[in-house]
Amino acid sequence: MQSASVGAGCCAIAAAGLTPVISQTPFTSFAPLLFLVVIFFVAARFGNFAGMLGTVTAALVFAIFLFQPRFSLVIEDASARNHLIWMIVIGLVISDLLGAYAVREKNEDRHS
Repeated sequence: MQSASVGAGCCAIAAAGLTPVISQTPFTSFAPLLFLVVIFFVAARFGNFAGMLGTVTAALVFAIFLFQPRFSLVIEDASARNHLIWMIVIGLVISDLLGAYAVREKNEDRHS
């Protein structure tokens, strides 16, 4: 459970750090899709629950702080909303598949 919170924390910090940087560019709506790289590494390192929790945490950070209107879960831009939904779907799938593999690899290394 501790590694899940560390992984989710990494996702939250990365999303919070990416938000002010990418909000000044015309590629703001693509931030969630770019963030899938972070989710990939978190799931590979910390497991599937960390990846899933990190995906949801990052989605909340983006919805509240990146997209208009700020400080709301409502997203006006349809493209940004769709990209965020795709990030959640793909992030959860990546986390489940890759994270389960990562946990199995760790367990096999412990028994060797």
